[in-house]
Amino acid sequence: MTDSPIENAGRGLRLVGGFYAILMIILGVAALALPVVSTLATVLVIGIVMAAGGLIGLIATFTERRGNGVWMNALWSIMALGLGIWIIAQPGVGAVSLTMFVGIVLVARGITGIILAFDGRYGSSRIWLGLGGALSLLLGGLVLFNLMEMAGLTLGTIVGVDFLVTGVSLLLASMMGNRASS
Repeated sequence: MTDSPIENAGRGLRLVGGFYAILMIILGVAALALPVVSTLATVLVIGIVMAAGGLIGLIATFTERRGNGVWMNALWSIMALGLGIWIIAQPGVGAVSLTMFVGIVLVARGITGIILAFDGRYGSSRIWLGLGGALSLLLGGLVLFNLMEMAGLTLGTIVGVDFLVTGVSLLLASMMGNRASS
């Protein structure tokens, strides 16, 4: 019996997915081993993306020239371009700023989870909302109250954990792909 072209394509995609997963695992381990380097790399990538997005937005704003929002789009684009250039020029300050943002988001998420834990509509899941909220609040407080110490480690660690988890899940998915299709 011969394999169909779809089965062959699926096998090739699983192989490519497996290689990609292994690369993600390696990069995740490297990011966790060198969190300061991965933090700076993350900050530079964010700065480049913001600057490029601002530049593209500015070009798009003035090539379209329609509607009432032209000046607002131009303002947002200029702000994104300027912030991106600032982050690229000052990656250390950018790391502190982005780490502060992560801390604020964690605190806001924690407060929201704790408030939702008191809402009776969530039934028995309220305990999990409260525990998740308390953990986010604790992590956010840890980041914010130790901002200067955490700035060099937080973003790199988050990226490393994300790459590692993504790599492991993709590797498992690519290994199980054949069984899942049968």
